[in-house]
Parts: sequence; C-alpha cells; structure tokens
Amino acid sequence: MDRSANDAPRLCVMSLIEWQASSMTIDDAHELASRTSAAFRLVPGLVDFRFFGDFATGRHVYMQVWEDQAALEAFAASEPMLQIRRFAAPFVEGRPSRTLFADYTPR
Repeated sequence: MDRSANDAPRLCVMSLIEWQASSMTIDDAHELASRTSAAFRLVPGLVDFRFFGDFATGRHVYMQVWEDQAALEAFAASEPMLQIRRFAAPFVEGRPSRTLFADYTPR
C-alpha cells in the first residue's frame, strides 16, 4: 500500500556524532557524560541518548534518538546544543562528524 507524504508515519531520527578525543581518560568521559546527560534531559523531543568510546584509539560517539527531524533541528539551533559542545570542547580534536538515520523499527 502506497502512502502519500502527508499520510506517512513520523519516523524517529537517530543521530550519531563522532569525534576524536585521544586525551580523554575514562574519568574525563564519565564527567563529560554526566554533565551532558543533565543537559540532554532538558531537551524537548530527545527520546534517548548514549555515549560510547574506544579509549585505545580515542574515538568517541554520542548516539541520540529524536522524536522526529523537527526536534533534532530545533535542538541544533538551541543554546543547550552550544552548551553541550562547550562541555566537550577541551577534548575534541578536529571536527566532529554527524550521521543521521531514520528509525523504521516496528512499534
């Protein structure tokens, strides 16, 4: 059954933000995750978030799940997004990358 764009279900959006932080220790990561989690809990439309790291290579990732693209875009233009960037800034090497995925998991 085909659906028009107006009838299509809203899809959650998963955002993976990856960055290099070779100087970040596990203790630093726990502190960063704690501060960032407190800020994330106040963000409308953010369904879930997780933090992952490979401390041997310095590669780290945030996973964020958003209600929809509009929620992600609202966050991207917000002060909390800038605040979260400031938390990570002392550790980030180079420019972080972001990859977006539509969540089509059956509900």
